[in-house]
Amino acid sequence: MAQPSAEALQDLLDKQAITEVLLGYCRAIDRRDAELMRRVYWPDAIDDHAVFKGNVEQFIAYSFPFMEGVISAHSITNIWVDLTGPDSAFSECYFSGFHDFPAEGGGRLERVVGGRYLDRHERRGDEWRIIARTLAIDWYNERTGNSVWDSGRYADLDNRGAPKPDDPLYRLHPRGVDL
Repeated sequence: MAQPSAEALQDLLDKQAITEVLLGYCRAIDRRDAELMRRVYWPDAIDDHAVFKGNVEQFIAYSFPFMEGVISAHSITNIWVDLTGPDSAFSECYFSGFHDFPAEGGGRLERVVGGRYLDRHERRGDEWRIIARTLAIDWYNERTGNSVWDSGRYADLDNRGAPKPDDPLYRLHPRGVDL
C-alpha cells in the first residue's frame, strides 16, 4: 500500500480541525460556553441563524439569555468539508436541535429543529474557524412538553446537564472550566 502524500495528510488534518470546530459549536451553545463560542467563530464572522444575523458577540448576547432555563441538545451528522483553497473551506453538516423550554403559563414546550449548517471557514495562522454561517432549516416541530425536571427520578441528580460551569463536563475533565 502506498503511503499518502504530505498534501493528502494535511487535507485530512484540516478536515478534522474543521470538524472539531463544528462539534465545538454544539457544545458551546448547549453549555452556554461563551469562551468556546468565541473559538468557533472569527471575531469578524457573520452568523445568519434564520431568526438572528450578526457577529459572534451579538450571537452570544442574543442566544444565551434566550436559552435561560432551556435544556438543549444539538447534534450534527453528515459532515462534508470541501477545502476550497489553502486557507479556505466550505462545509455542510446536518443538525438536529432539541430544545425544552419553560412554557408561558407553566409547563414545558419542546421545539425540535432540523436542518443544515452551511459554513465558510478560514484558516488564520494554524487555526480554522467559521467566517460565515447560514442556517438552513429543513424541518421544525413544536409540541407541549412532558418533561418533569423538578420532581421524579432525575430531579436530584448531580450529573444533570447544565450550562457552564455547572455541567459535569467542567467538573470531570482534567482542564475543568478551561476547556
